[in-house]
Amino acid sequence: MFFSKKYYFLAGLPRSGNTAISSILNQNSKIQVSANSFVSTIFCHILDQSENIAYKNFPDQKSIRDCASGIFNSYYKSWKGKIIIDRSNWGTPGNLRILEQYCPNEIKIICPVRSVNEILASFIVKYKESGRIDIKNKFEVEKVCENLMENDGIIIRSVWSVNNLSKKEYKNKVHFIHYDDFCDNPKKEIDLIYDFLNIKKFKHNFTNIKEYKVNGISYNDDILGCKLHDVKTNVSKTEHEISDILPQSIIKRYESVTFEHLKN
Repeated sequence: MFFSKKYYFLAGLPRSGNTAISSILNQNSKIQVSANSFVSTIFCHILDQSENIAYKNFPDQKSIRDCASGIFNSYYKSWKGKIIIDRSNWGTPGNLRILEQYCPNEIKIICPVRSVNEILASFIVKYKESGRIDIKNKFEVEKVCENLMENDGIIIRSVWSVNNLSKKEYKNKVHFIHYDDFCDNPKKEIDLIYDFLNIKKFKHNFTNIKEYKVNGISYNDDILGCKLHDVKTNVSKTEHEISDILPQSIIKRYESVTFEHLKN
C-alpha cells in the first residue's frame, strides 16, 4: 500500500506541555498534530476479535489485518499535512506492538514528561479555577488526586506508557522533553523535535501562540468542566508552591516520580 503521509507520535504525560507543543508545531502547514486521538482505540477494536462468536466461527485474520493496515491513511485522509503526529498513550506494550506491525514508516515518539506531583498540582489548580474544588479542603484535594491516580486513570496509564518507552530497546525511537526545559527554552526544544524527526526546521512564533486547533476543530472543554487545554500566548511556567496545593500525604507518595533520569 502506498502512503503519502508520514506518521509520528506524541505520547507524553498530561499537563506536561503536550497541547502547547502541538499548537506550536501546527503553525507549520506541513505538520498536523492531533488532539487526544481515537486511533489506538480503533486498532484495538478491530484487532481484538478473539471473543467474537462470529470470528470464532470464521476466523478471517488476514482480512482483519488488511483492514488494520489502512487505518492510519483512512483516519487521516482529509488532513492536509504531510506529517501527522498522532497523540495517544502509544508507549504501552500493546500499542507499541500495533505500531511495530502497522506504522508505515520508522517509529518515532515524542514524549513530554514532568514530575507527578507537578502534574497533580496543575490539575488541582485548573479544577480550582473552574470552581470544581475547594483547594483549602485538603481532604477533598486528596480524594481528587487519588481519583486521578486510579489504576486505569489518565495519569497512571501515561506513566506506564512513559516507563515502557524508557527501556533501552526504544532509545532510538523516543525523544523525551522535560516540561521545565520546554518552558525555559521552547525554541530549542522544538528544534530538537525537528532534529529527531529529521525534517526541515520551520520559523515558529513563540510570542503569539494560538489556541490548539486542527482541521478546523478545537477542544470543547466545556464538556470537561474546566479549561484543561488552554494555551498561553507565550510559553511560560506557572509557578506554584506544591506544598500550598497538595496535601503532604500526596507529596510524600509521589515525590520520587520525577523522570529526571530521562533527561537528554
